[in-house]
Order: sequence, then structure tokens, then C-alpha cells
Amino acid sequence: MRSDSTLSHFSRSSPAAGGARVRRLRRAQAWPGNLAMEAAVASTGSGLRCSPNPMPKQQHERRSARVGFVSQPRPRAVRCKRFPHPDARAYAAVGVGVKGGEAGGVWVERKRLAVFVSGGGSNFRAIHDAALGGEVNGDVVALVTDKPGCGGAEHARGNGIPVVVFPKSKSAPEGVSADELLNALRELRVDFILLAGYLKLIPVELVQAYPRSILNIHPSLLPAFGGKGYYGLKVHKAVIASGARYSGPTVHFVDEHYDTGRTLAQRVVPVLANDTPEQLATRVLHEEHQVYVEAVAALCEDRIVWREDGVPLIRNQTNPDEYT
Repeated sequence: MRSDSTLSHFSRSSPAAGGARVRRLRRAQAWPGNLAMEAAVASTGSGLRCSPNPMPKQQHERRSARVGFVSQPRPRAVRCKRFPHPDARAYAAVGVGVKGGEAGGVWVERKRLAVFVSGGGSNFRAIHDAALGGEVNGDVVALVTDKPGCGGAEHARGNGIPVVVFPKSKSAPEGVSADELLNALRELRVDFILLAGYLKLIPVELVQAYPRSILNIHPSLLPAFGGKGYYGLKVHKAVIASGARYSGPTVHFVDEHYDTGRTLAQRVVPVLANDTPEQLATRVLHEEHQVYVEAVAALCEDRIVWREDGVPLIRNQTNPDEYT
């Protein structure tokens, strides 16, 4: 982080403008999250009121197996407005759109991700490959599964990623409890949880411990064809039987129920007249791999802001005045 030389540079402009910029820079030096916060609220000045996604990084502490939850800081609601100085766009670029962890001399820490799977884990592989390739500013540090022999778990083991079995069951006696899972995630300093074909309902304790920090991908345009029992080919069979002309994947935040959290991103594919469930599934899965990686990249770059009515938006990577 620049200090004296940068302050001197800003001090050479007009006293009023320079003083405001110096105060902003000093706040950023005192806590780097301030800079990301200011960057996250730049917009067109249209009066949109929103708050940035809460900084998921906690002051993690190593703790014993039976320790209570540490809640995340509550997000501050801020009014989105245009920065008063023409250099604002440059400041915004420092806080968003960062790949590889550094931009403008400000370090952006790579996020630590836990992926939950129950099957082959093709979305897990897409996210892992994107992280290794620098497309996602994060690293998969754990894979959680209810089926320790599934393809996703085998891929994780082959790549040196720890595998946690959850929940404990007759078929998986080595599984852990919800408390043990939470402690394992904290030991691994996990920032975000990504569900990628995980068929179990996420425990309430986990949702409460990771507010606005758990994503899921579902193979239909929610809220249609979602909820308990809608997974895999069952979704695509229902879409075709309904006569729907379009389908596609939905990335959404996770709450205490199946497929009811706030929608973050969607992609649309046509349902053809002679489609089989397998053909439609292939078309949708292709879009899943792309939209999920894009959503995770935005999450790891702190480019998700929340509208006042609770709707999450993704700030464009190259133009902070645009949202999707």
C-alpha cells in the first residue's frame, strides 16, 4: 500500500478536493476494505440504493471442536452515487475486476472456497479449472460430499483437495455432524461455499454462519421447476412435459429451503420440439459451466451489490456503471 508519496501526490490538487481524497486514502490505509467499499458503490447516480456483499473474510481463529459460531459483520447500507472526482473510475478499478490478486498496488486476497457435490462434479471441475487458470480469484480448499465415492470426490483427492464427508449416515459412517463441518470449514478459513450438484438440504446452522456467502446452481429457470425432488433429469423431463419453450440454469444464493434463495444469474436456452431430457440436459449443462464460473468470479472480486429490496446484482467487470 502506498503511503507518503501517494498522499503528497493528492495534496498537490485543490485544498478542498485534495483534503477529501487524502481522507479517503487514509481510511483505505487504516482498513483496505474501505477502498473496496467505496469502489463497490460507484454507479450512474440514478438513485439506486444498495449495499456491497459483506466482506466474507473473517478474523478466523483456530479453535477446538465445540466452539460456538462467530457471526459475520453485517453489511452497511450505502447509497450508490457517482464519485465526485474524475479519478473515481480508477479507484473503482482497484477494488473490482481484479484477477491474480493485485491491481493498482492494492492487494486483493484470494478467496478460499468450499465446494459441495453429490455426483460427478462437472461444475466443481469447471470452477477448479477456472481458479487454477486465474479466471477466478480464489482457490478450492475443500470438497464436501455425502457420497465419498462419487466422481467429484475422486477428482478432489487426485488434486490434493481435502474431502469432508457430510452428513454421517449408514452408507457413510465416516461422515461428520453439522457442528464438526462448521469447525472444519473454519479451520480451513473458508470464505464462500458453492453447491454444485449437492442433493442434501444445507443445515440452518451453516446458512446462518455464512450469510450471503453460499451459492447454488440449479438446472432450470427458477422459480420454475425447483424445490425438493427437482434435480438432474427429473428437472428436464418436467420442463419438456410442461411445454415450456425455454429453460436454462439459475445461480442463486442459498437460504434454509430448496431453491428459494435470491437469484443472482441466469442463462436461457431453447427447448426444441424434439428434445429428449438428455439433449436438453446437455445444452443446459454447457451454460451452467459458464454462468457459474462468472458468478463465482464476481463473488471473489467483491462485485456483488445488494439492492435495497434485497435483489443481488453483479457489477460489470470493465464498466462499474453497469449491472447484470
